[in-house]
Amino acid sequence: MPLFLIHCTQRPDGQAIRDAHYDAHRAYLQASPVDIKLAGPMVEDDGQKRIGSVFIVDVPDRAAAEAFSAGDPFSKHGLFERVLITRFLDITRGKPAFGPPKE
Repeated sequence: MPLFLIHCTQRPDGQAIRDAHYDAHRAYLQASPVDIKLAGPMVEDDGQKRIGSVFIVDVPDRAAAEAFSAGDPFSKHGLFERVLITRFLDITRGKPAFGPPKE
């Protein structure tokens, strides 16, 4: 199945939405039948302030990636001001891209 990268930019005033729906968001991800290859928040350079989310999902098509994104409680409650869904080619096939693995 193809991979899709879902890049979600959080609203500047979105922290309260994130806080209020975090548990539901986590439950949604854990219960999802979608094969989530990578997921996590985007943060400011300070490593703390959340500014969005990124997912790489293995799904049959764009419609499935869109449905996965739309079903997330963060999306349903308006956390994101922009969601960009792009087909993604993993040329590394899950291995380190350059050189030996780092320990």
